[in-house]
Amino acid sequence: MPASRLEDEVRTVTGTLATACALSAAVIAVGCAGSGGTETRSSGEVFLLPAADQGPDPFTPSTATTTPTPSAAARGARMVGAPSARALSGSTPGLYAGTARVGSCDVNRQIAYLTSDPAETRAFARAEGVTEASVPDFLRDLAPVLLRADTRVTDHGFRHGRTTDFQSVLQAGTAVLVDDRGVPRVRCAGGNPLAPAVAERGRFGTKGRSWSGFRAGQVIVVTPAPQAITTVTIVDVVHGGWIERPISHDVHRDHVIPPPAGETPATMPTPPASPDAGEPTATAAAPADDPTATVTPAPTPGLTTTVFDSPTDVFDG
Repeated sequence: MPASRLEDEVRTVTGTLATACALSAAVIAVGCAGSGGTETRSSGEVFLLPAADQGPDPFTPSTATTTPTPSAAARGARMVGAPSARALSGSTPGLYAGTARVGSCDVNRQIAYLTSDPAETRAFARAEGVTEASVPDFLRDLAPVLLRADTRVTDHGFRHGRTTDFQSVLQAGTAVLVDDRGVPRVRCAGGNPLAPAVAERGRFGTKGRSWSGFRAGQVIVVTPAPQAITTVTIVDVVHGGWIERPISHDVHRDHVIPPPAGETPATMPTPPASPDAGEPTATAAAPADDPTATVTPAPTPGLTTTVFDSPTDVFDG
């Protein structure tokens, strides 16, 4: 890739992440400025985390309450367009999925797990940029949803009394809790705090269990909505319609709504393309299966490593 093109792409991703940080004070404390007392678990690696895996250094046992196949959540979610830093606002209709009046995460159980261990409570609060006393209310003020696309995040684990942080790609179908900017803040399979992705520098690789249909070029990043939102519009994975879900753990207030103008449940919103995207410089190895089926539930056993040459390849494919 010509140096000028790489520099342009680095600026694209850097600008996207800088904008994300500027739009959310909570994310500034967690995703950009650091949480304090954390240690970087790995350098030059992005972990691939299948939907049901707890992942490295989980905070808690899984509190995911539903186990839809990842392909159900991602159905029709293949995005078409030039390779780019595929950033989508957290308020985008159809970015997430779920089932009407059924939460993807048991928030009360998550609270019980975290508050039973003072060290975990402190670490979780520090990673999320909240006080220890406010952890239960913080969790109750998040909405349980399912990812509809493989999503790059900054993940946090808990090991030896300290938080670890690492970049990861969460498989479509992963249960997460999102905040009032539509940003994933907790991964339900391990209780891990989440923040927006941070671009890696130089050569780096992926580590972990890949899945059928994984494409680096289909990975998205979620940026905070420019204004706080009170509801998130999600796709119903059971009935195929649309649901308006309050930003709250109380999914009993869900209600079915007409499709947003110009939208259908079968398509994922297409992120804006970079003005000088160019061709992909690297792709992750994946089985030659149906390219429209973004993911399937069968992970590849063992450890899979793919090396990328630029900080944007994990976004660009």
